[in-house]
Amino acid sequence: PLQTFAVAAALGLPRHRVESTLQATTSLLSRCLGTGEDVALVLRDIGVLLVEQHKVRMRFYHDFLEAVAGKENLEKGVFKIQELLDMVVPRGVPVAALTSFGSVIVFP
Repeated sequence: PLQTFAVAAALGLPRHRVESTLQATTSLLSRCLGTGEDVALVLRDIGVLLVEQHKVRMRFYHDFLEAVAGKENLEKGVFKIQELLDMVVPRGVPVAALTSFGSVIVFP
């Protein structure tokens, strides 16, 4: 479970604001998925979670993977395997460019 108190403290926000924002976001995401809409959930500093045509794909920012795996491991693994290379995107790429149809609901 998400520790909303710790998140609120780290962000310098009231806990009730963090909890209401999380509730609103999960409610909207649930509604979108329930109606079959394509969704892109932008996870700041991590990447983009794409849900299209009932398929889920994660696209990670290169600098996030480098921080987690290390530059050497990233070069050894990801850049030599095409399936993994498809999961890496540069920061700042337009979310619509990551989708098949160029049309999604983007969650900030």
